[in-house]
Amino acid sequence: MTIRAVLFDLDNTLTHRDQSVAAYAEHLASYYQQHLNTVDVAHIKSIVNRIDNGGYPKKELLTYPSIGASVADALQQELEWQQPVDFDELTQFWFQKFGQFAVAMNGALELLKQLKQQQYKLAVVSNGGHATRLNILNGLGFAPYFDAVISSELVGISKPKPEIFQHTSQQLNVDPEACLFVGDHPVNDIYGAQQAGMQAVLLEGFHPLNDQQQTNIRHKIQQLDQLWPYLK
Repeated sequence: MTIRAVLFDLDNTLTHRDQSVAAYAEHLASYYQQHLNTVDVAHIKSIVNRIDNGGYPKKELLTYPSIGASVADALQQELEWQQPVDFDELTQFWFQKFGQFAVAMNGALELLKQLKQQQYKLAVVSNGGHATRLNILNGLGFAPYFDAVISSELVGISKPKPEIFQHTSQQLNVDPEACLFVGDHPVNDIYGAQQAGMQAVLLEGFHPLNDQQQTNIRHKIQQLDQLWPYLK
């Protein structure tokens, strides 16, 4: 069946999570430099990366339900504050600023423009808080290109459950067989989309593949501009 819709994961697919964390750490260090005894961007980045874990936080490292609050707690405890900053302020700083300093994956904007010009329907399907997804897409200027933005928080279903993919195809009014999903995670993205009846392409480089995944995942790209052969 001809592809009519292209669905994307967000982190490490449309955005580069590690580069986004680095940009956020630099901004936080600059914003709060008068409150800190020492300004160490590398230390701030290491704290955020430990909690965030590339957008896949380990439950044992989350001190609060959200990444943002857990990051705020760690920053509050581990940085040398000359003037203490309120926990709620640090938490809101994450939710307000992380999206503004998100770094786009190389070639993402160009791909979205071309897909839209060729009248593909476009959607984001991402695990996480809905407001954070929207903040990132708005911060990058990507939001206008999408016909649907579906988060696990919004629908109460997380990837890799096929229902979140099927829900998205229904929102787009496109059969799952006519949808192509692009993501970086072999299970959450590729397996989940395939279980929903979609075609799927893995953006390699962010998650190691075991031998079975190397064999079973046939469609792989190393950068977004290599997607076009899978749309024919």
